[in-house]
Amino acid sequence: MANEAVDQTTEKTYFGLTLSQHAERIRKLAAERGLTGDVFERVTKKAVEMIPSIRLNENAHR
Repeated sequence: MANEAVDQTTEKTYFGLTLSQHAERIRKLAAERGLTGDVFERVTKKAVEMIPSIRLNENAHR
């Protein structure tokens, strides 16, 4: 079990959460919005894939 804790702490974070934490939040939001089946799977998968590519800068806050 000690190794699992080490793995979790070394997992890269994006905006304060790991990809698995983001995935769980995205799934919850998608379900709350009524997405189901293939649409649910496609949307949540694509959203998680996009997280590492998001770059924030001052121009984004116009």
